[in-house]
Amino acid sequence: MPLMTVADIEVRTKQVYEGEDIDQVQALIDDVTGLIEDFLGLTYETVAPPRAVKALACMEVRRHLNTDPGIAAERVGDLNTNYAHGGAVVALSDDVEAKLRRYRRRRGIGSIRVISHLVPDPVVEDPGGTP
Repeated sequence: MPLMTVADIEVRTKQVYEGEDIDQVQALIDDVTGLIEDFLGLTYETVAPPRAVKALACMEVRRHLNTDPGIAAERVGDLNTNYAHGGAVVALSDDVEAKLRRYRRRRGIGSIRVISHLVPDPVVEDPGGTP
């Protein structure tokens, strides 16, 4: 299930997409959804994503709609443009990845130390031999 719809993108871009443009927007929605779910390590099939995740996903789709195919990075100051190998590149921006980190599923093994005031401390022997 995508994180957003074409209607969500239309509202944000103030455009109505028709024909081939709808296919392009839907493909970008699917791509960005897959990239975000892969980055987060979870899917939003049964529960709605947090609003911030949806907003970041929409922002990424808009970014890709405003980028010419084949351009991997572009800087306006001093006109620096980097081209990708083999056509259009859909990848999450560093800024969006940084903002998504707080929603990321933690992977690996962890531990929690449990301390309770209900369980007495074990008896510690003193060096003199008395308990």
